[in-house]
Amino acid sequence: MASKLKVDQLRVELGKRGLDTTGTKLFLVQRLEEALLKEEKKEEDNKENDDANNAFQNNKKRRGRELDENGNEDSNKVKAVEEFRQMNVKQLREQATLRGLSTVGTKKELLDRLCEDAEKIPLDGAVKEEEKESSKEEKIVTATKKGAAVLDQGIPDEIKAHYHGDDIYDAMLNQTNVGHNNNKFYVIQLLESDDCKTYMVFNRWGRVGVKGQTKFHGPYTSQEVAVMNFEYKFFEKTRNCWSNRKDFVCVPKCYAWLEMDYDEQEKESTVKEKTDSSIGAQMRVTKLEQRVAKFISLICNISMMKQQMMEIGYNADKLPLGKLSKSTILKVQVIFGATTCNLRS
Repeated sequence: MASKLKVDQLRVELGKRGLDTTGTKLFLVQRLEEALLKEEKKEEDNKENDDANNAFQNNKKRRGRELDENGNEDSNKVKAVEEFRQMNVKQLREQATLRGLSTVGTKKELLDRLCEDAEKIPLDGAVKEEEKESSKEEKIVTATKKGAAVLDQGIPDEIKAHYHGDDIYDAMLNQTNVGHNNNKFYVIQLLESDDCKTYMVFNRWGRVGVKGQTKFHGPYTSQEVAVMNFEYKFFEKTRNCWSNRKDFVCVPKCYAWLEMDYDEQEKESTVKEKTDSSIGAQMRVTKLEQRVAKFISLICNISMMKQQMMEIGYNADKLPLGKLSKSTILKVQVIFGATTCNLRS
């Protein structure tokens, strides 16, 4: 537009804006176009501010209606929204980033997004606080051993794991299916009370890595009834008989049995050397740079791992997955070996 004006017209337009009117037509056109761009940008910013103010007023009216209806609106929400209204686009985007929200869009869209998120703060905060407390409870992992099997962490202390003769009625099942995103466990334990008068069958199931759900069957006054319940549940989940578990055959879409090691001889986990000396003992001849080699040795230091686990009260030797039998581990190694060969070929 500015390029179509004559020199006199350019100087008039520049004079209206308080700008320099000297120079050739080329400089006058450039100067006027820059001024026009600034004016357009200013108009857009004013429009965004007006839209943001309108959105704020609408939200304020809506909150007012909710206050009249419920009378329980948290005043912190109003304060938060008022603070957002006073921020510029850059500050709003920073707040959106902190809250894990999208940072794209106009000021009005950012303000609406933050206002909606502010209304969810009490609920989300309560959930996060609950998760925080849960994580604190799960930080220290301990296991109780009563009888021959490790007592599952979901069982009350007054109940102990039951064993009868050479059989230990304790089954750890696992089902993994990468195609269907399945990685879940199922625990079955036959339990007897401390007074040895009642029996129960305990089940715990869920996705690996979470506590899962629990259920008790019983109590039974008859040991035979409890054993039948245990064996039925084992067959239901694996399609294998408990009495033939040594010849276990994996069935598609069913759980696999993980054989446990119930050896009574347990070794206490002790660390005799300091961390630095352990790192030095594990160092090998390598072509890596010295700093990289030292770092790799550090994160692969078994002694340091055991030391840290002991310090937080975590003893892997007394947990179910820390007591897998050698036959189960050998089966896993065979599978890994076959998988490696397939990948290489």
